[in-house]
Amino acid sequence: MPEGKFRESHGRHSSWRRYQYDGRRVWKTGGEKSGWLESVGKVAKEAFLPQGYPDSVSSDYLSYQLWDTLQSFCSSITGTLATLAVLKGVGVGDSTATPLAATITWMLKDGTGMLGRILFAWLCGTDLDCFSKQWRLVADALNDLAILLNLIAPLFPGVFLFIACFASLCRAIVGVAGNATRAAFVQHQARRNNMADVAAKDGSQETLMNLVGLIVNLIIIPTVASSQSLIWLMFVVFTALHLWANYCAVTVLCMETLNKNRLHVVVQHYLKTGDVLTPKQANAQEPVLRRIPMRLNYSLGCPLSKALQSATNDYIRLNNYMFIPHSGGHKVSVCLHEESDRKDQLRAALTVECAEFICTSGMTGPVLTHEYAQYLGGEGNALKMAQSIMDKSCEEFISALSTVGWVTSHVLLGAEEWRYSWSPDKNT
Repeated sequence: MPEGKFRESHGRHSSWRRYQYDGRRVWKTGGEKSGWLESVGKVAKEAFLPQGYPDSVSSDYLSYQLWDTLQSFCSSITGTLATLAVLKGVGVGDSTATPLAATITWMLKDGTGMLGRILFAWLCGTDLDCFSKQWRLVADALNDLAILLNLIAPLFPGVFLFIACFASLCRAIVGVAGNATRAAFVQHQARRNNMADVAAKDGSQETLMNLVGLIVNLIIIPTVASSQSLIWLMFVVFTALHLWANYCAVTVLCMETLNKNRLHVVVQHYLKTGDVLTPKQANAQEPVLRRIPMRLNYSLGCPLSKALQSATNDYIRLNNYMFIPHSGGHKVSVCLHEESDRKDQLRAALTVECAEFICTSGMTGPVLTHEYAQYLGGEGNALKMAQSIMDKSCEEFISALSTVGWVTSHVLLGAEEWRYSWSPDKNT
């Protein structure tokens, strides 16, 4: 080590430390001294926030985590109330109940949940990526429904097992959807290939809230356990707070990947004004309680046998994808070539969105020029006109998306895995 003075810092907000080295030893020659309160804050930051925070995470990280922490605390409180009700329902405290009956009830309840997890993941696994915000709210609503069912189950002994199994099924969906959407959010928040660190610290934050909830429950549960009115009052208050915190949490997220909702918002605004919305602007307009209804519904990578069942003859075949309109004019199947990539999926979706604008808009815009005005409101040639427009402006639009911050190399449009190859001859 060369002789001289050195300075070092740790993180964006750390103060500089100065060191002296004379060839034999190093000693500190300057720097701010921290009090015990600052030291505790530093330890807490290192324990519960990802390394390098805030530069190592997305800009919406802190606001999302605050709301997520609040909802976790509320869920911990209501979850304990549900556990108390279930234990009463299976016979805890009842001298006439047998351990065997309680064990069988618990096993059937858990078995229903296991089957539910497998079935739900099979049917909705891909959709969880594409509509992570919506599914996160669904998961939390189902969590509260499961708690409600657990609370009312002991009131109906004759159908207790059925209600408990249905509550377990809801819990299973909550587990799959909650963990999957959490993984999607962690992937969005991690900005230094630090998904594991972000996920671990997220788990630490949730564990801390569960610990706080446990302490609160130890204080209040003995008081409210004998009063059904207090139990229901706590359930209503904390459930309302839980749902509100979850809604606030997903609305502050600013996802840079395009799903069908965000793509629709961006494209329709672009065709009307010629301006490309930033991720923050589009996320603010994206509905989180529903999916945007479209006059022209489309599916990417669908099986050809399904696409041809009600197809018209007005299909459009391009290099890497093919549009197959269905009779009635309200559905379009997009078949993907075996050499197609994510960018082809984005081009195809942009074309359908443009056709949607042609069919539904009563105006022209900077992109949709007057030469296409005769097709407004009509469905017959909307896709052909849209393809003509996209041939001129698609690459420019995709480039503009990247410029304002959108990730175009990865899209979440729910494409299925069916791929085809076809002859260059249209008649073969």
